[in-house]
Amino acid sequence: MPKYSSEVIPCCVECDNSNRTKICCKCSVVFCKHYQSVTDQKFCGNCISDVHLHETILEKTVEHIRDDGSVTFSRKYQAKYMKLSGVDWLFAAHAIESMNDDEIDATIEYHRANVGIMLQERESRKQERYRKLSGIKLTNTKHETQIEREKREAKEAAKAGKKRVRTSSKELGAEALMQMLAQLAKAGMTAEQIIAMTQKKG
Repeated sequence: MPKYSSEVIPCCVECDNSNRTKICCKCSVVFCKHYQSVTDQKFCGNCISDVHLHETILEKTVEHIRDDGSVTFSRKYQAKYMKLSGVDWLFAAHAIESMNDDEIDATIEYHRANVGIMLQERESRKQERYRKLSGIKLTNTKHETQIEREKREAKEAAKAGKKRVRTSSKELGAEALMQMLAQLAKAGMTAEQIIAMTQKKG
């Protein structure tokens, strides 16, 4: 978006009185540092404003698979793809063709110095964010490998199998008790006698 409207003079009184002004290389308007383009200080804020950075995250997953088809481990890679667009960026790119060798060398060193300063500033801001995040307590989560997961599932399956064996043994004991009671009843014993006998055993 334009930095100032058409009714605004792109030069403050203080910079004008101190003669700290420049002429825009595109529209020839006189402007000061408060109205210059953030992207390229040779232009006013309105001339180099239609510059857009498109960022795309590319992802790739690499998996190591065994012969039986199971995945031993999986790793995801990410990369950034950035692309500039906009009418003003195309204008600035075409303007390079009209520059002489000295201007190209000076511009390269000028932007190289700015890039170094901006990289330092970005790294400093990252460190400050990391410092703030370091005060947040995080819960450690244990990530198990494929082999560890298989061992854990085998143990769980073995425990479940033991439980099933105990249940079936209880069911067989109840069935044997019923058969014994039926045999006692066939022998002529009454229910009261059977109950009295079991109470004596207890």
